[in-house]
Amino acid sequence: MKAQMKPAIAAIALIGLAACSGNKEQPKLDYQTQNRKIVNLEVPPDLTNPNQGDRYQIPAGSGAVRASDINRTPAVQQAANQAVLQSVKGVHMEREGSQRWLVVDGKTPAEIWPLLKVFWQENGFDIRSEEPAIGQMETDWAENRAKIPQDGLRSIFEKVGLGGVYSTSERDKFITRIEAGKNGTTDIFISHRGMQEVYADRNKDTTMWQPRPNDPNLEAAFLGRVMQYLGADAKQIESELGKSAPARSGSAELAKLEGDTLLLSGDFERNWRRTALALDRVGLTVIGQNAERHAYLVQPAPQEGQAVATKKPGFFSRMMGKKTVEPTVYPEMIVYAEPVNGGTRLSLLNKDGSAYRGSDASTWLSRLHTELR
Repeated sequence: MKAQMKPAIAAIALIGLAACSGNKEQPKLDYQTQNRKIVNLEVPPDLTNPNQGDRYQIPAGSGAVRASDINRTPAVQQAANQAVLQSVKGVHMEREGSQRWLVVDGKTPAEIWPLLKVFWQENGFDIRSEEPAIGQMETDWAENRAKIPQDGLRSIFEKVGLGGVYSTSERDKFITRIEAGKNGTTDIFISHRGMQEVYADRNKDTTMWQPRPNDPNLEAAFLGRVMQYLGADAKQIESELGKSAPARSGSAELAKLEGDTLLLSGDFERNWRRTALALDRVGLTVIGQNAERHAYLVQPAPQEGQAVATKKPGFFSRMMGKKTVEPTVYPEMIVYAEPVNGGTRLSLLNKDGSAYRGSDASTWLSRLHTELR
């Protein structure tokens, strides 16, 4: 659908892109949401290293991984007294397949967290949710107004302060994952989710929102912006974004399906982090994790855009007994990462630790395979 005219909303936060990625043309970015919030530069009290402490400690003994092993809402610990990040020693980008992430030297997740929160606000986003205990931050849906055609009529509206009456048919949101890395580093992952407005019937008199594919190019663009925000220069950013994925030796595969499991090759810690990003990409929301037992508690992300656009039943429909469709209840499951010789085996489990046999099991494994191979 082409750009549409809609009620005016908040003022545009205009931002520029400082780097390019290889020979690919980078997306133009100019995001805004309906609400702007003032972000407090305060480290959340429960933001500590997700891989340390006893918040994810499992009772003594062995056995299958269960949902009860995974702490979703850890008790608030003593507030961290770290000052807001003043300087970064160094930041670089790593890549595996289609995945990219940043490694920040000498800084903890608690130091990086408040800056990333401000980063998203300054780039036109509101923060929708924060889960410091698992290092996850999610923006609200926002519109990339750089995609609106710069025609004469829009220019006139811009001059008189009514540029917001134009709107696109797409919305984006981003999930940021912050993990403590090796040797005092912090890893930053960004995953994209998109929605698109489409006509709901042949008459084209109503519309609905539906998911659109993940955009790795958008993820890379924002990783480059984070690098710039943390002090990297344009030359370094351009070089890092232009790097190709590491060459594989012989016929080695990063991931392959084996029965009802997915086998990943390489270092376990690296696979653990790559899996978290892949879960975000395929639409499995991480609601808890246990690094000690190598398990993520996940739930399929609701199609929130459709819910917003769905019309309520009319008067006559209610009179005839037709009821509003109840929200879908999405099941929870465990993604278990088992260290094996030379790699990691991913399995889907029920909350009691038994093998997950839902009708969508093969679909989720297939999607994870696509992201991790």
